[in-house]
Amino acid sequence: MLENDSPMLGFRALQAVMDLRATAGRQPRSAIRGIAARIPPADRARGADEQALTRLILHQGGRLESGDDLRLRDALQLAASQPQADATAFAAATAILLADRLQNGLGNVDMGLYWDDFQPDYLALPAHDRAAVLQGFLTGADLGRLRPWLGPLPARLTETTEAVRADLLAAAVAGRTQLIAGVLEAAGDQRAELILPQLRSLLAGSRQPPLTGDSPLFAPLMEIAASAGHAATLPATVLLMAEAVLTGDEEGWFAITLWPESIRRWLALDRRAGRPILSGLRHLYEKDLDWVPMPDRRVSPKDMAEVPLLPVLDGSFAGGGHGTRLG
Repeated sequence: MLENDSPMLGFRALQAVMDLRATAGRQPRSAIRGIAARIPPADRARGADEQALTRLILHQGGRLESGDDLRLRDALQLAASQPQADATAFAAATAILLADRLQNGLGNVDMGLYWDDFQPDYLALPAHDRAAVLQGFLTGADLGRLRPWLGPLPARLTETTEAVRADLLAAAVAGRTQLIAGVLEAAGDQRAELILPQLRSLLAGSRQPPLTGDSPLFAPLMEIAASAGHAATLPATVLLMAEAVLTGDEEGWFAITLWPESIRRWLALDRRAGRPILSGLRHLYEKDLDWVPMPDRRVSPKDMAEVPLLPVLDGSFAGGGHGTRLG
C-alpha cells in the first residue's frame, strides 16, 4: 500500500513527469551503478541496490512510495549533487528527484537548493535531458512543490524554433503537389488567384502575408488538416504548424481545434511522417508555459496512459525504442 496519495495532474505536469522518466530511463546502465555505489552499506544490506533503483524508475515512474524507497534517497541526493563525478548518474538522479516532487512522493527534497548550486550543470546537459529537467523545475514551481522560478527561454527548448520550423516546411514542400490540388478543390477555382500566392509564399517560408484565422487560405487548410483521409492532410497540418510555432498557437489551431480529434492519429503516424508534427507540438509545450491542449483532463500519473502525451524524440524514437536503456 502507498504511504501517500498520488496527485491528480493535468497535461503539462503529466508531460513533465513522462519526460523526466524518460531522462532517467535513457541513461546508460552505468548511471544506475553510479547511484547505487553511493548507497550506505547499512541500507544496501536492507535491499537498497541497483535492482531497487531500476524498479523505482521503470515500475514506479521515479516516485518514492515506501519506507524501503527512502533508503535510496541519500544516494540520489548525493549523485544529484556531483555532476563532475558522474554526469549520467547526475542526470538520472536529478530526473528522479524532480519526478518524485511532481508526483508528491516521499522524497520531499528541496530541489530549489539544487537549482541554486547546479544551474550551469543543468544547462550543460544534452538537449533532451536539459529540456526535461528545466521543464521539471518550471512545473514543480507551478504546482507549488518548488520555489517559484523561471529559466532562460532557449534553454528549456529541446530544439530551436528555426530548426523545428525548417523540418515542418520541408515536410510541407514534400507534399506541395497534393496540397495545392487539395486547397484548390476545397476553396473552388474562383478563389484560386486569391489564395495561391499566399500558399506559395508560405511554402517558400517568406510569410508574405503571414497566415491568420482571417486569411482566405486558412479555412481550406484547416478543413484539409482535420480530414483524416485526405491526400493532403499531412502537408496541410505541417504547414499550419510551421506558422503556429512562430505565433505560439495563439489562435488555438492545435490546442483547441485539431488536438482533440487528431492527436491519436498523429501519434499513430510512422516515425518519419509523424516526427515534424510531434516536434512542433513539443515545441509549443516547451515554449509557452500556458499552452495546454484541450480537453485538459486531470489523472493520476499511474494512469497517464489514458492521456495522449508527446513521445521523447531522441534516438530511441527513431530506432523504435521506448526512451530507456534500463530494461
